[in-house]
Parts: sequence; C-alpha cells; structure tokens
Amino acid sequence: MSEREFQGYVTIRQQSDHSMFTLRASLASSKVKAVLKTCLNVAVPKRGTYAQTGETLLAWMSPDELLIMVPKDAGGAAFAALEQALDGLHYLLADVSDARSRFTIEGGSAREVVAKLAPMDVSAAQFGVGSFARTRFAQVTGAIFVEQEDRLSLICFRSVQDYVFALLCGAAKPGSEVSAQS
Repeated sequence: MSEREFQGYVTIRQQSDHSMFTLRASLASSKVKAVLKTCLNVAVPKRGTYAQTGETLLAWMSPDELLIMVPKDAGGAAFAALEQALDGLHYLLADVSDARSRFTIEGGSAREVVAKLAPMDVSAAQFGVGSFARTRFAQVTGAIFVEQEDRLSLICFRSVQDYVFALLCGAAKPGSEVSAQS
C-alpha cells in the first residue's frame, strides 16, 4: 500500500505495507540466531547489509540491534512468536511501526536523488543491492537500503516524514537532474 506518491524524474512513494520491530539482543548468540531463523525464516545479516526472505527483512543496525520488517498483516503474529521464542533470553523487542516511515525511490536515477540528500557514496560499486546503512538526509537521521539497482528504500522517524517527503520530491523534481545542469 502506498500512502502518497510523487512522480518526478524518479518515483517517490511512501509505503505503509510493513510492520517494523526493533530487536536488541546479542546477534552473535546462536540462540538468538535460531529464534530469528525459526520465527522469520531469515538469517542474521552481516554488518552493513540486510537479509530477506519473501517480504520479511532483517537489517543490521548495530552489533546488538536489528530492524525487522514483516508484512503488516503478519505483524501481530510475528511479534508474538518472537516474544514467545525469545522468552528467557536477554533481549528487548519493540514494535516501532507507528514511530517509523518508509519511502521508496524508484527509477534509473534513484541513487542520484539519494546522493543529493545523504553524505555517503551510494554508487553501485560502493552500495550495492543488499546494502543497508544509517545516515542523514539533510537535517534528519534515517536509514537507506538497496532493494534493486533502481529501487532504494529510506526509513525515517514518522515525526519527520513530511519533511523527508518534501526533500525527496524536491530532489526528484524534473529539471533538477545533475546531468541537466550546465
């Protein structure tokens, strides 16, 4: 489901089709790894990446933190299954669905739009499919990941979603292409 969309020289869409959880736990723990594999059928990703099976995604946020995204209609069941399976382990699991927003940037120049806003190298050589990073977008923090060569997703706090949407739309405005500048 898309909440809002802008068609510039790339397409910007706000997405609300996933539930998002934060898991704080020892990602090196074989028990935690087994819980995630059993409950979500996804392995713990390596630093700077995400792992995905179907529509379920685990993104590496820090040595002891994952962002978990599951389809919205499976969110309640997935959260309950994780809570039950993690019982007895040292962990923190929080549903952050209402605190986060997700945008997709899609099109041949999607990386250019992100590069206008984030102080990082988003070239395919440095930030390929499967990459995930926390960064800044102008004045706010967020995270970015590459789903396909021409499709990136951005996560930010819901409290700044209007600002981020406006930033993305401005960066994707027809005529603002870097190659169009002389």
